[in-house]
Amino acid sequence: MKIVEHYLELRLNYMTVENHCTLEVSLKELSNVLYCSPRNVKRIMNALDDEGFLYWKPGGGRGRRSKFQFKRSLSDVFLLYFKHLVGRGKFKEAIRTLKQNGVPVEIREECYKHLMRELSFPRVELDENGWNTADPSRSTLSPAIVSTVTGRWLLVDGGRQQQREQETG
Repeated sequence: MKIVEHYLELRLNYMTVENHCTLEVSLKELSNVLYCSPRNVKRIMNALDDEGFLYWKPGGGRGRRSKFQFKRSLSDVFLLYFKHLVGRGKFKEAIRTLKQNGVPVEIREECYKHLMRELSFPRVELDENGWNTADPSRSTLSPAIVSTVTGRWLLVDGGRQQQREQETG
């Protein structure tokens, strides 16, 4: 798991805790949340502290509880991570992240809107002859979208052509 994913796990588990509110926890509790050993929890929490996601003060000695504060909100980090995944073309991972239990509805809707904007066909202005008014060399069409749309049209046109051949034949 990446550091951001660990932060999202913490945030989803402690969703009621607001930013900059101190929370006291044991390493065992954190190991249950992060699905790792208490030794690895220390490494992860220190990395989250170094990256600026939270403030972490480990408990000194046996039985002492550690303290931490969230510095960034769940919605901000979740949206940034989702946009990062979609921007890199990791759609399956983005959807898997979005379908996690506990993700608030508002965040899901915002991520879904972003995904639809990324996957939708861009608007192209046409002149009176039906030609693209923009210079084709400066086109903003994504090859993935063009390929997908072209594939769909080929399937539709191919199906119609087969039907026409059957009707005339």
